[in-house]
Amino acid sequence: MQTSKQADMTKTSRQQLENKRKDWLRDAQGLITLLFIWGAEWVFSAIIDFALYWRDLDWLKQAAFVTAVVASLIQIWGMRKLFNTGETRTTDDTVKSGWGHPIFLVLPGALLVAAVAFMEAIGAVNPFFAPILRAFLLAIGFVQVGLLLGRPLIYLGVWLFALAAVMGVWYLGYSGVILEGMGGISLLVSGYMLRVWAR
Repeated sequence: MQTSKQADMTKTSRQQLENKRKDWLRDAQGLITLLFIWGAEWVFSAIIDFALYWRDLDWLKQAAFVTAVVASLIQIWGMRKLFNTGETRTTDDTVKSGWGHPIFLVLPGALLVAAVAFMEAIGAVNPFFAPILRAFLLAIGFVQVGLLLGRPLIYLGVWLFALAAVMGVWYLGYSGVILEGMGGISLLVSGYMLRVWAR
């Protein structure tokens, strides 16, 4: 009798956790678009880095970055109604969503990106190591989000972390192109996974 009651409680708590996960994924649909924007920007930047061996296209890389920033701001502005967190969403069995507002998951990542950009701007990070630092931060972000939303994101983060470590030890000169390209592809893949999971 006690075991049956414990099994029912475990099943109920798992169902509540799954409901919270689905609620957050539904709320975060607009933020998933940011993964696609920045994934495309990273892949495009990697292609430009590769093309720099033949032509001076650095201006195109900067234009892509500015375009991604503008597109992100437009996307965030379009979601401003979501940012009014006055009411808390509930599921059918009136369980409040405990994930918090999706912007709180994006905010630490945005601060990390700003920190890396600042360190690059003041010369605290060697240009060879900047792509490795970005890849490590992205990998850690995937693992963190994967703990909340699913193991495939954890695997993606571990893979990217291992790739950054290998590139840093043996292929440092190619790390900018490879890690930026693979980081962009992983952002696109993670955005696709989150979109599919939300269905």
